Amino acid sequence: MTEEVLSEAKQREIQRIDNAIKFIRAAGFTYHDDIIKDYYISLKTRPFVILAGISGTGKTQISRLVAKAFGAKYFIVAVSSAWKSDSDLLGYWNPELGKYVDTKFTQIIRYAIDAYKKGSDEILFVCLDEMNLARVEHYFAKFLSAMEGDTPAERTIVLDGSSETLFWPPNLFFVGTVNMDETTHSFSDKVLDRANSIEFTIDVDALFQDTVKSVPPPPIPFPFKEFAEVSSDLTDTEIVGVARRWRGEIVAIWKMLEPHQFQFGFRVRDQIELFVLNAKGLLEERIAFDLQIKQKILPKIQGRGESLKLLLMQLQDYFIDKRYRWSAKKVEEMKLRLIRDDCTAYYPGQIPPLKAR
Repeated sequence: MTEEVLSEAKQREIQRIDNAIKFIRAAGFTYHDDIIKDYYISLKTRPFVILAGISGTGKTQISRLVAKAFGAKYFIVAVSSAWKSDSDLLGYWNPELGKYVDTKFTQIIRYAIDAYKKGSDEILFVCLDEMNLARVEHYFAKFLSAMEGDTPAERTIVLDGSSETLFWPPNLFFVGTVNMDETTHSFSDKVLDRANSIEFTIDVDALFQDTVKSVPPPPIPFPFKEFAEVSSDLTDTEIVGVARRWRGEIVAIWKMLEPHQFQFGFRVRDQIELFVLNAKGLLEERIAFDLQIKQKILPKIQGRGESLKLLLMQLQDYFIDKRYRWSAKKVEEMKLRLIRDDCTAYYPGQIPPLKAR
């Protein structure tokens, strides 16, 4: 692919993102442009994104509006607190009928696979609404494992009780909306390592800000082939340059976390660097890296005690010195919650285990 074609594709990508931001503004939401771009870049980097925040902050609406602005298909699947296994999401084999009973979710996957095989330019978004009402590791386990495949053929999903095997096509994206309170489940590292967790918050100024809904601009369709063209993976040679610029920062943060057992592995490192590469032309590298610290590293931190307070203070000083404003703001919030409640975690409503770390 020539540099000229890439340049044209990048320009169209930027135009589409700007149009999506206008789409969201027209609906009355006033989120920072960086957050909307963050959501889109997260989708480019990994086809599974978590949108977290208190009820009423517009998480589901944002995912719907971005899909609409791209001319993509959008589906909502409501998660039930009663879900305990893959069969609740994927369906089951009925021996009496002699066939597999699909759920709405499985029907969407079949449609996406068919579209992908036919070379269709359709992109599909599935919103798992209130995703953590049930334990994600239980009902979404097959997809968490499939995500590790390097090609569609390796991202297999076996339908239990039948001989059929589906796969996760690259034109299919999952967005989970979550509330963090006493009625929901927290996420394990297995989930956090595989997704970007974007937090939607509202401050008092936003509540009193004048917002007038208006007619949105026309959607600009985003063909899947063009989306794939502007999305990089770990085989892109440019990732080497990103690693040279930011690997030292990743190591420095890892060394601060390691004594407290909050360190991370190769997967998180690779996804941070890939996000920075995919942000090219949309966000400054420093802002992209800052958002990745907040979304990929800080969610692992939780607990109680003076040692945790000292860690948060150390991280805050470091982030301020490096001008990582998103991460510095989040650590300050976590530190104040630790002082106030004698415990803290990434999500405001999350209660850490009683055992001190």
